[in-house]
Amino acid sequence: MSALTASARYAHLVARLRSRQITMEEATELFEMMQLALARTSPVPARSRASRVAATTPKGSGPHRAPGARLGKELTDDELGLSLLALGAGAGLLAALFKRHAEGPRTPPP
Repeated sequence: MSALTASARYAHLVARLRSRQITMEEATELFEMMQLALARTSPVPARSRASRVAATTPKGSGPHRAPGARLGKELTDDELGLSLLALGAGAGLLAALFKRHAEGPRTPPP
């Protein structure tokens, strides 16, 4: 696919996305185009960069990290999905508690 054709296709897919008329196949194609564009503009892939930094940093002399920080591990799709699900459930519970507090205690039915 030539650069002109790819650019026109990208513009078409973005327009369909903005109008919310995009199919799953088109969304996948758009995502792949964006990933390729990012890979082309990035001087070094993220995994190579992380491994090079880890290899050149002496043990114990790295920057201070917060306790419990994940070192060298990225979230997988499943972990991210579960995290978002837990965050949503927590937000729902918090909203329910605030609503219950604002309305006061329930009275039993007569």
